[in-house]
Amino acid sequence: MIKDLKNSFLSTTFWGLILIVLLMTIFNLHQEMVNFFYIWNLIGISVLMGIVFGIAYPYLWNYSTLKVTSKITISTLLNFCCGVSSIYLLSLQVFEFIKPYLLVILVITLIGHIIGFYFFSKYENKKIAASLNSSLEQ
Repeated sequence: MIKDLKNSFLSTTFWGLILIVLLMTIFNLHQEMVNFFYIWNLIGISVLMGIVFGIAYPYLWNYSTLKVTSKITISTLLNFCCGVSSIYLLSLQVFEFIKPYLLVILVITLIGHIIGFYFFSKYENKKIAASLNSSLEQ
């Protein structure tokens, strides 16, 4: 489990950094001269993404024995905090723009996690049923 989570963290962090740099390039969010500390902000965003999507999510949904409501609540809060922190690190102007809408963003994130869990559980149930059917046929 630890090895899987470590590998998941490292790959998510790396791909997160590449995604951020790609988005900055596409939307031209950089200035002519990038401040050295801004690079650390980008690395911080990547580490946040690695922790949330590379460690916390896989642990919650694959290894944890918590109730579904706890998993959804924890996932929602982690996702929301990671997203808001990432926006804050990326651009203070964008953060100030979305600040009045943070509650709406939190509710949308919660709804998304509920819908995502519905499809995830449906997929898992089909996978388990197929596995059981194949073991019965043998």
